[in-house]
Amino acid sequence: MKKNLIAAIPLVLILTGCGKMMDENQCLVADWRTIGFQDGSAGRDMSWLERRGEACAEFGVRPDMDQYLMGRDQGLANYCQPRRGFEIGRRGGTYNNVCAQQSEGQFLAAYQDGRGLRERENHVSSLDHAINDTINAINALENQLTEDAIALAMTDMTTQQRIDYALTIKEMAEERGALQQSLPQMQAELEAARADLSAFASSIAGRYPGAI
Repeated sequence: MKKNLIAAIPLVLILTGCGKMMDENQCLVADWRTIGFQDGSAGRDMSWLERRGEACAEFGVRPDMDQYLMGRDQGLANYCQPRRGFEIGRRGGTYNNVCAQQSEGQFLAAYQDGRGLRERENHVSSLDHAINDTINAINALENQLTEDAIALAMTDMTTQQRIDYALTIKEMAEERGALQQSLPQMQAELEAARADLSAFASSIAGRYPGAI
């Protein structure tokens, strides 16, 4: 009967109002078992009950601790699953040490898998962006070098101005050369990172069907 009651709670009720403390009306009509279930399903620690209690104390309402804890335990049973741990780790979420000892080991292992995948994906993305930025910088320097070379040939300048212009062109050419030389190493690092990501994803894919 209790399981059916929890299962009947609309998903929209679980998802709405979770991130804000309670106003007077919410305190007065509070279903503390449902609230506990919401907090447990979101992996929130007990500080949330304290904050809710402080909010409702303004309106002379005290949380029903027994009902809240009953709902929270049922919510934590949903939260403390390996698949959920993986999803939280992959999106960069935090774990608040709320799972019971018997479920925490598998949850944390999955959480670390998610974090490992996220870190590798971010590393690949960072290297890819760095290469694109380097290529764009090289192209910009080449365009500027062409423009400056034309200007140096076509514009009337004093001797000193020509010297200064030539030095600027030389510096840009050196910068372009340095960037060009850095590209092969960056591309090699990207390929290695992609291979590492692919190998890691393959090694854990069987544990999280459809998630990778």
